[in-house]
Amino acid sequence: MGKPLICALMTIIMWSSLAALTISIKHIPSLLSVGLVLLVAAIPGLRYWKHWHLPPSIWISAIIGMFGYHYLLFDAFSRAPAMSVNMIQYLWPLFIVLGTPLVTKVKLNAGHIIGALMGFVGVLLTLSQDNQGFNFNAENWLGYTEAFIAAILWAFYTLSNKRYTNMPLSAVAGFCLISGVLALVSYIAISGFNAFQEVNWQWQDGLSILLLGLGPMGLSFYTWDYAIRHGDPRTVGSLSYLTPLLSVALMAAIYSDIKLTWLHLIALALVCGGASLGQLVQHRKIKHQTYYVN
Repeated sequence: MGKPLICALMTIIMWSSLAALTISIKHIPSLLSVGLVLLVAAIPGLRYWKHWHLPPSIWISAIIGMFGYHYLLFDAFSRAPAMSVNMIQYLWPLFIVLGTPLVTKVKLNAGHIIGALMGFVGVLLTLSQDNQGFNFNAENWLGYTEAFIAAILWAFYTLSNKRYTNMPLSAVAGFCLISGVLALVSYIAISGFNAFQEVNWQWQDGLSILLLGLGPMGLSFYTWDYAIRHGDPRTVGSLSYLTPLLSVALMAAIYSDIKLTWLHLIALALVCGGASLGQLVQHRKIKHQTYYVN
């Protein structure tokens, strides 16, 4: 198992804790919590700021992807049913797998496409446990649209970074720093300076923000960036479908009102099978070609 794949798995494990940690600070306005968490995420890489000599196009694409994704996602959760929003935003691994040929010379095989669809079906099963179906009415259309655009933006951010293999890993801290500042500025612009005093702060909030900034919205950005730029985005994108499943499993272990059902196990089989199908087809094709050459 190579370093890119290890980093991808580390990222998935960290991202699986995002929902459980976020529940503990759900009383804090989304833009405020996102801004604070991203500022914490930027701290480890700030001392390397002299290495951030990047073209403006990289900064623009990275900030649009990181800030746009988090802003739209958190706003979507405030406008539409959370389960449906989460389902829609988890289209980003599918977009990464299918969008890989746009930024690299590699091509998709039938296994990658079928595997991506299998993983998406697994996500649908995992994120549809409330038995309410999908309520696409006029009242919620903006939230669903934001979630869909957020998925596109994270795939855009990921695939854009794939093109810059020489970019220093510490530059991710710069992306987090600017995105965090933009989130806080947006919060102040919308709510005003007095809004900080109206937040119902609790002593545990600082710990949750610190853990989020160090893990699922911190170190994960660095490991994700390394995995994408040095690994195969088709494989990494397919493995990402494990994130929502592990997230539900972790929440079920922590919160008694969330149950892990047999449907989750079926989803796990679809996710794992879909993640490996493309590589299996590729290896069989290479083995077949080698056989006939010899």
